[in-house]
Amino acid sequence: MEDFRLAVNCAVRAGFQAKVSSRHALVKLLYKRFREEHPNMYSQHLVCAFEVAGSVLKNLRRRLNKGMHARVPYVRCLMMKAENQAYKLDRANGIVDLPIKARCHVKLKLVLSDYHTRYLHDPSLSLGSLTLLPDRVIIAFRKVERRVYEPETAISLDTNERSLDGVFVKDCVCTPARALFPDVAEIQARHHGRRRRLQKKKSHDRRTSRRLCDREGRRERNRIQHRIHEVANAVLDFAEENRSAVVLEDLKGLSKKRRDKAMNRRLSMWPRRRLHQYIEYKAAWRGVPVIKVDPYNSSRRCPTCGRIRHSRMGARFECECGWHADKHVNAGVNLLQTAFPEGEAGGLWFSPGAFQHDVMMVLYEPARGARPEPNGTSQRAGVA
Repeated sequence: MEDFRLAVNCAVRAGFQAKVSSRHALVKLLYKRFREEHPNMYSQHLVCAFEVAGSVLKNLRRRLNKGMHARVPYVRCLMMKAENQAYKLDRANGIVDLPIKARCHVKLKLVLSDYHTRYLHDPSLSLGSLTLLPDRVIIAFRKVERRVYEPETAISLDTNERSLDGVFVKDCVCTPARALFPDVAEIQARHHGRRRRLQKKKSHDRRTSRRLCDREGRRERNRIQHRIHEVANAVLDFAEENRSAVVLEDLKGLSKKRRDKAMNRRLSMWPRRRLHQYIEYKAAWRGVPVIKVDPYNSSRRCPTCGRIRHSRMGARFECECGWHADKHVNAGVNLLQTAFPEGEAGGLWFSPGAFQHDVMMVLYEPARGARPEPNGTSQRAGVA
């Protein structure tokens, strides 16, 4: 790993001086010289070092193009990367055979759980690259995307801070649908408060403060990612079972309005894009069609007459024409109409008050997945 890191840093400096950042250009420029300077390194690992150096140089080029001050980067972490042609993996026993140099191989025994075994025994997954770190081994798998099926139904979801709300359409029948994840906002607020207290308490020791705050950040990310994965899996399980197309908002370029400090913090921490990314890549694996539409005025437009309300405040949307529904359901209806303007999704037909007496269809609720997050009061009550 030390030799690999040295080769990456040498390639970064040479590529910066020659003003090249692609792997092909680095190989053409430096391969012969590096073979003489690093005779004990496996040739495939040397090419991977050029690939890592190329990615570092591309990030540097982006920062310089934006006018940001940046020094020549230096890789400090011990690591090594190998492509799938440069190692062998025994899937049955979890043993990695990694060549270091000619007639010198290292065998690594992986500690496997049921989660890892599920992927190792899946024949549809092919091996990708291997990344070796001092404390762990990361193996990437590849899978050919399944062919997208022809949707028979549709589910449209409006993305909110604590839930995904919308409608499910099947055989001209519209049913409100909801996937709840209120724990995400609660976890973010709890860990934000902890970090503030740590920064005040350890203001005299920046190193300790940074270490403790990084630990809180890792815990927060792990808990939130687990819940978002559960929500994405629940939505796609339902869509795949009913052969539905999933309609989502295209949230690129979300406007940044001037709000109070607390609201800006909540919106910046809101994991909307991450949730959409999880749904999109999982849908590509399963062959579920995903449609991204422009959400402009979806919360203020009436789906029956087309009037646009001046304000979207309040829990319910009410129009002069008589249409009234939950504001999130109304947004889901508008997103569905934007995705299927001619009513291809089951022959859509909307009438005022269609959702008044319908039962809410819950796609996901926190009780199904992760354990609840206890607060200070519940902990003290449990001890007592």
